[in-house]
Amino acid sequence: MDRNLNRLSPRERECLYWASEGKSSSDIAAILGLSPRTVDSYLEKTCAKFGVRTRIEAVASAVRAGILHPRPPADFGDPAP
Repeated sequence: MDRNLNRLSPRERECLYWASEGKSSSDIAAILGLSPRTVDSYLEKTCAKFGVRTRIEAVASAVRAGILHPRPPADFGDPAP
């Protein structure tokens, strides 16, 4: 698995990033100027490289591998009103 992590294409990384932000394939497609099916294809390739089945697992694997860095929600840590 780890040899393949460095082989993520720039588009695979972009799609994975936007998936980590909770975007759907349609949303990612609109952002990147691609078709939703192309986004799905990039994410499927990413999953195969990580040896996982879902985009959520791929995002988690990327965070563990240091490829993605989680961001807390904007209101994280704000005291309750």
